[in-house]
Amino acid sequence: MINFILRTLSVLFLLAGSLTASPLTFEGTEGPGVGKHIVFIANDHEYRSEEVCPAIAKILAKHYGFKCTVLFGINEEGFIQAGDVPIPHLEVLEDADLLFFVARFMNLPDEQAEKIVDYFERGGPVVGLRTSTHSFNGQKGKWEKLNYNYSGEDYDGGLGKQIFGNTWDKELGQSHYGSNHQMGGTVSGVSSAKDHPIMAGVGSIHAYSGAYKSQPPSDATPLLEVQVLNTFEPSDEINPERPIVNAGWSRDSYVAPSGEQKDARVVYTSFGTSEDLLDEDARRFVVNASFWSLGMEGSIKPDQNVSFVGEFAPSPYSSNAFYRIGVKPQDLAGWDSRVMPAGAKFAGLEDASKLKNSRITRVLQNRPWTLEEIKAMYPDFEFKVKE
Repeated sequence: MINFILRTLSVLFLLAGSLTASPLTFEGTEGPGVGKHIVFIANDHEYRSEEVCPAIAKILAKHYGFKCTVLFGINEEGFIQAGDVPIPHLEVLEDADLLFFVARFMNLPDEQAEKIVDYFERGGPVVGLRTSTHSFNGQKGKWEKLNYNYSGEDYDGGLGKQIFGNTWDKELGQSHYGSNHQMGGTVSGVSSAKDHPIMAGVGSIHAYSGAYKSQPPSDATPLLEVQVLNTFEPSDEINPERPIVNAGWSRDSYVAPSGEQKDARVVYTSFGTSEDLLDEDARRFVVNASFWSLGMEGSIKPDQNVSFVGEFAPSPYSSNAFYRIGVKPQDLAGWDSRVMPAGAKFAGLEDASKLKNSRITRVLQNRPWTLEEIKAMYPDFEFKVKE
């Protein structure tokens, strides 16, 4: 009971503070997206959704005229936090034309979860990346059915399975297939989908996120497949022990939490770290997916502009480390803003003992540029890249 009271007070304190600041919004003035509102939810622990979402939002707003609102998990101090915190301003979903969803293992107050539920109950379209298939975990009470491992017959597999078509399940759904931070992946279009509007102009994608073994639902149109590499960087060195598997699909309907089927467009892809966006074709895929989900495939052009707006400096993906700390949403405002701000420190590296974490050592082994940035932040930090 005491923990519940403390959590409630913490949420109330956060909400009271967050209401004094507007959400991060980018609004274009020219292009086919004028008059359309895309809401981005960035709330995951690992794959840097807090960098992915503002980067794509700026592209869609500046180049195509959309109004794009980015919502983050915000801690008690008002800073963006990677996962495990409430998301202020979800009421903006009430007039959203599209939800761009990048989340992992969320556990939200009922009133916030309900805003997301309401969006799906009205049949809004959605684009989801990477861990969106397992977006809720530990949700109790009223919205327990949203959890990725919910086994009730009324909403088996939770929000991820019912909306996107699968959930985190090694046997029946999705699981790791490559090796994070050691093997990259080459993502290509499925031959049967070469004429799908989303694939217009989309070439081979290099995914630093490696691969998930994803199994599309029976009603999906497969769009992408991934070949695991033996290298972290782009190469032709494929891993023969990891045959090609699915990496993304589209759907024309989903089941809302009420159990009612909704006719609405859905796009899901298993790539989607912030580093993946360094690949132009990765950006083109998610931009095209946004247009298609909105029913605007007539506006998709194979050579449309997907260049970054402002500077983009992606951080490594990892749980409980490498997300930027001390950043508020408004620090990312404006076309010229840098994602993330220069000088914003990495979390989880304050203590050299953190190097006992094997995941951190894998991150640094293949990213010498990150190591140089860390040494500038923490002069006493020591780590030697293996030859």
